[in-house]
Amino acid sequence: MMSDLAVAERDRAPVYEFDYFRDPGILEDIHKGYWALKEKAPPLFWTPCNGGHWVTTKADVITKVLRHPEIFSSKFLSIPPNPAQPKMIPESLDPPEHRPYRQMLRPFFEGKAIAPLEPRITEWTTELIDRVADKGECDFVEAVASRLPVNVFMEIFGFPMERFVEFRSISNRYFDHATDEQTRMQLTGAIITMLSDLIQARMAEPREDLISTLISVPFEGRKLTFEELMSIGFLMFLAGLDTVTNAMSWGMRHLAHDPALRQRIIDDPACIPNAVEELLRRYAFVSTPRYLVQDTVIDGIEIKAGESILAPLMMVGWDEKLTDNPDKVDVDRAHFRHAAFGSGVHTCLGLHLARMELAIFYRLWFEKIGHFEEDRSKPSPRMRGGSVMACETLHLKWG
Repeated sequence: MMSDLAVAERDRAPVYEFDYFRDPGILEDIHKGYWALKEKAPPLFWTPCNGGHWVTTKADVITKVLRHPEIFSSKFLSIPPNPAQPKMIPESLDPPEHRPYRQMLRPFFEGKAIAPLEPRITEWTTELIDRVADKGECDFVEAVASRLPVNVFMEIFGFPMERFVEFRSISNRYFDHATDEQTRMQLTGAIITMLSDLIQARMAEPREDLISTLISVPFEGRKLTFEELMSIGFLMFLAGLDTVTNAMSWGMRHLAHDPALRQRIIDDPACIPNAVEELLRRYAFVSTPRYLVQDTVIDGIEIKAGESILAPLMMVGWDEKLTDNPDKVDVDRAHFRHAAFGSGVHTCLGLHLARMELAIFYRLWFEKIGHFEEDRSKPSPRMRGGSVMACETLHLKWG
């Protein structure tokens, strides 16, 4: 609860009601809803929703929030803050505690480290597209976008692929906006059990996978504890599955309505890396929560320690000072300035892997299927708000 003093201070600040979970505009269309927020709301405002917190739509302020963890902590990864949330290493740590974990993990996600995965990702992507190609239609999220990242995560981390159906079922239900909190807690328990079983199995019998490597890697003159391994594993589950699914779904939703860009990719597949970046810029889907650990002043407004601020990352890619005509998708831009993968010390470790998955997917989709469009005879896409926003259904047709 806010104190009377806090309420009085908010009365002197710009107030705009915005619920980043349930706002009708974003639940109808995430990016149109956030674009409207950019146009209509003050650039820094207080919303009384979700316990009360700050929201900024300014690219320079968002960059400051991301790059100054000494002020804007990632101690709590939700608004309102949840002290009972599991620690997720290294995402929920601030410097200096954060640094050694990130340095230890970074080599496993650099370009040269993930390059050997390309043939397997190509194989899985080919299989998924081949399953739907002759049908002429699919719910893209269910049939493709939610499946490929599960394969990749299981391969990297070391889960036996024969548990794919079980693992995908758990992950789909965990991320589904219709899942109630009690069920989500039960699913969290199932994920933790699977991680625990895997870690114990690899401690007894190491293999050539990431969890076996993490079990044995030197860290600060010691080995990682079981609790640290569990924390890292849970973060990778969240980051590795949902985010790539979302990037793929938002990109395909745009392409379903952009025949000129579809034709460009068909005629000139060399533009695919640019298309990946431009679609990430235009359709970034994370709003990052941060918790203030010291007082600060932004644009003349005092923000207090103990308050929270939401930083919608798409606003960086939509800043007219950084990108001309930011509402347009243009794969021929000289620069693709965005923060889809974050910025600063918490920049996404898996960005190279995500780009690889997306580029391979787009290349194979356009080779095998070519043009497609949204199937208007089916229900409209179902949107999910929150800090990681999703297009949970997307009906496509072709042929």
